[in-house]
Amino acid sequence: MLLATASSGGTIASVRTFDKAGIDAHVVVSGLLGAAAWSRHVARSYLAPPEINERSFLERLFEIGTANPGLVLLPTSDQTAWMFTVHAAELEKRFCTYQPSLDSMGRILDKKLLANAASRAGLDSLPMWDPETSDDLLAVSSTLPYPILIKPRTHVQRMRNDKGVVAETAADLLALYSAFVGRERFHGDRNDTVDHRPILQPFVVDGSDRVQSVTGFIDRTGELFVTRRSVKVFQRSQPIGVGVCHESLPSSPSLSRAVYKLCRELNYFGIFEVEFVPLNGRWAVIDFNPRLYNQIGLDIHRGMPLPLFAFLDATGQSEALRQAVAKANVEEQEGFVFCDRFTLSAILLAQTIFSRVPRPERARWRHWILRHASHSVDVAFDKDDRLPGVVHATSEIFLGLKALPRFLLAKSGTSFIPPSAASKARSP
Repeated sequence: MLLATASSGGTIASVRTFDKAGIDAHVVVSGLLGAAAWSRHVARSYLAPPEINERSFLERLFEIGTANPGLVLLPTSDQTAWMFTVHAAELEKRFCTYQPSLDSMGRILDKKLLANAASRAGLDSLPMWDPETSDDLLAVSSTLPYPILIKPRTHVQRMRNDKGVVAETAADLLALYSAFVGRERFHGDRNDTVDHRPILQPFVVDGSDRVQSVTGFIDRTGELFVTRRSVKVFQRSQPIGVGVCHESLPSSPSLSRAVYKLCRELNYFGIFEVEFVPLNGRWAVIDFNPRLYNQIGLDIHRGMPLPLFAFLDATGQSEALRQAVAKANVEEQEGFVFCDRFTLSAILLAQTIFSRVPRPERARWRHWILRHASHSVDVAFDKDDRLPGVVHATSEIFLGLKALPRFLLAKSGTSFIPPSAASKARSP
């Protein structure tokens, strides 16, 4: 197996899973701080340009594939998911690829097209506005249900990694939308068919409910399907951000059925994470990640080794896959949490220093860490594989120092909902 995005939690967890299953894990890394490349479970690592430099990255992949034909290629980010699909014909000459069609991936990675697909599958999604001109934006600004989230339509070829900004009023919207568009940067190799105009959606701010994720796998035939459910309880940034802590939840048959319908509508197969938010007493789809995701280690620990499923399906090992999925469907473990402990501690320390969080809330989170210490799955730390944890911590320190000016200028506020509120998100 060949994996990119060496700094991501999904890649770190996957290389350990592959090695334990007797499968060689190869990693593409673009710098010294790619934690997965330092794992003792990696058979070989390759230096390459960053993924955002599409043409240079692809040329390096072709070199690797020519020298090592037959490696299974698995997407590790939105960028690689799109790249591997668009260039599937060239990659198939050197690799064992595992990608849905271009139409399928296009409808997944474009938030507007995803909402249309969700509607056709009978799922709810948040209302969406898509102003094409400044006049359109001005006309709609006075009618919107504030607060409004200005959200990237796609992250493909996007240079920034933030997930959006919130406008509280019409005046805010006009100013923030213009600033958002003005600072957006895309790599020069981007495919001109990708629409990068931002979209507008209501910002769900009800503190009693959380973003829930239904994660899992569906095979090429659509016959084999397995899921787990979790809730995000701490995120890296406000107003929205990458999850730092997740709590496992019992399965929800209704949400699992909804995700299955969506996968079939999209003609999708492989690993997925589908995110939901509460909307008028129901759950609305907000995102679909067709790749490895940060907290995948939690699902692996709960008996759902998703990277192994993808490998078995990609290599045509149908009976082994059937047995593995059947086992995962009956051996779910509950009560575990996912926690990027170093990042959580660093954020709490920074918020303590700059008085961004009331003392009782900091105390609650210290208690949360202690309460879950015995059943917590970390993004990078493993007592039998320590180097990725050290490299991950170094990378987070570097990123934190880079982000310090933005942190100091940002409005005060927390990146989480207190644990007492998180429990209310457990209903299906």
